[in-house]
Amino acid sequence: MTKEQTKILETVFILMLPALLTKILGQFFNLILASFYGVEDSRLNQFIVADAIPELLTAVLMVGAVGTIVIPVLISSKEEKGEEEFFKVYSSILNATVLVFSVISLLLIIFADQIIPTAFQLAGVELLSTKAELANIANMMRALILPQLILGVSVFISSGLNIYNRYIIPQLSPLFYNIGRLCAIFLLVPMLDYSPWALVIAVYVGAFFHLIIPLPLFLSLKIKYYPLINFRDKYLQEILKLGLPRIFVLASDQIGLMVNSFLSAAFQGGPAALTFAKSIYLVVPALFGYTFSYASYPTLAKLFIKKEYKEARILINRNLNQIIFMALPFVVTIMVLRVPIVRLFFGLIPGTELSLIGTYQVAWLLLFFSFGLPFITARWFLFSTYYAIKDTLIPSIVSFLSLTSVVVLSILFTNLLSHTPDFSISSIDWSIANFFSRAETPLRPGVGGISLAMSITYSVEFIILIYIFNRRKLNLGLRKLVTDLSKKMVAATIMFLFMYFTYKTWVPLSIAFPESTKSTFFIGSTTLNLFLLTLVTVAPGFLIYYLICHYFRVEDLTILKKFLNPIFKVGGLRIK
Repeated sequence: MTKEQTKILETVFILMLPALLTKILGQFFNLILASFYGVEDSRLNQFIVADAIPELLTAVLMVGAVGTIVIPVLISSKEEKGEEEFFKVYSSILNATVLVFSVISLLLIIFADQIIPTAFQLAGVELLSTKAELANIANMMRALILPQLILGVSVFISSGLNIYNRYIIPQLSPLFYNIGRLCAIFLLVPMLDYSPWALVIAVYVGAFFHLIIPLPLFLSLKIKYYPLINFRDKYLQEILKLGLPRIFVLASDQIGLMVNSFLSAAFQGGPAALTFAKSIYLVVPALFGYTFSYASYPTLAKLFIKKEYKEARILINRNLNQIIFMALPFVVTIMVLRVPIVRLFFGLIPGTELSLIGTYQVAWLLLFFSFGLPFITARWFLFSTYYAIKDTLIPSIVSFLSLTSVVVLSILFTNLLSHTPDFSISSIDWSIANFFSRAETPLRPGVGGISLAMSITYSVEFIILIYIFNRRKLNLGLRKLVTDLSKKMVAATIMFLFMYFTYKTWVPLSIAFPESTKSTFFIGSTTLNLFLLTLVTVAPGFLIYYLICHYFRVEDLTILKKFLNPIFKVGGLRIK
């Protein structure tokens, strides 16, 4: 856990364990929220909206810029000037970032009472319109800024560990962040009579855990800290030059998410349903997109610095193929089994407040997210590739177009789906007039327009980015790449058809089992029923996907051979 980790694929699989545990605990956190509040409770929705702007600030200034701009510059300073100069540059960048964060935070704290109502008005939302609710949201937003600063400092500490090729300990920080939040809500939510302020305190507890986990290793490596900001330092100037466009890119993504958080409040249960749906679909990018980006980024940066373009091309192609190969069966599973998955993720606890219609609302969002999920997953890695080569202009331009597209399409599609009476594609009225007018009483399926807009936008963005990179940066051999990816897409399509018909066959049988007597439960949804239904659909589906890939001689199957054979050996099995 404290030694250097330098082999990318091995590191990826090691990181998947804490990443998976982090996601499991994150889902468990949301399971508790769903059990306590459901999706309709205004207290939970107020907290989600209040947290949107502080999360935007941290994601832009403290997290994203570190991972994509600061790390390669710090690598350069360490290799070119040595450790002592690296310590000064590292401290200067940290101090400058905290200073900017603090100034913006102070403005947000002062003008919170004006910012929140204006944001709702711009989104055309009147659902949360009482003065008491708006004041409560503004006060929670103020309180949520400090823990975001703590999280940002922790991310900087983790970045220092990444420079020294330590990845496992930093990956444990978000795991313990979720542990801290869970412990807090178990104790505080009932104690404070389900007040949303219990969730605010939980964020503080989680942020504290996030910070203290990497500190011992950080101190043991003797990374020095200096209380200085040297604006004349060439590395800090390079970060400002490269970082401002990157900050705009991050801001584009996060502004889109923030706008959608406020826009979702136009629909009953919208913010909570969107949050729950995102927590499920983001499991796939976190497991495959983020881990590959995280583990390969320093190596890619070094390859481009040394101008070893052949090795960089091989690495990029291999990573893209492996990301898509591992992500696709999970995407198909989410697409087919979205309703049982939502129920198992968020309706597992007896007496849960998650209603039947709330279940369908979250599943509806998941359906539209799944359409673009393969490209959303690979998009994370593709962005890191641009930043490894220190190009921020192209991602900035593309991200600006994406932001515009996400906002415009979200408004158009939420308008369209606000007229839809049921959570069914066949019930959508595709009238042109519906795109430009929201229903007088917006129906709950309308929130699905947000996930549909994001899927379309980010899929197109991925295609544009990889095309430009191939044409202007490095010839990736797109014909072979498309051919390799097409084989996986064919295997995924066959898997989808098999799982869809299997699911439709088994659903009536699952309902034949004894059902819960509570009307809020999914029909036939005893936990055993849902688990069996999922198992008999998923297990053969995955096997078919891998068999079709084997038939097409997909090279990425070596991943299974290399990493599963040691596990299968216990049972006397072996992948040849």
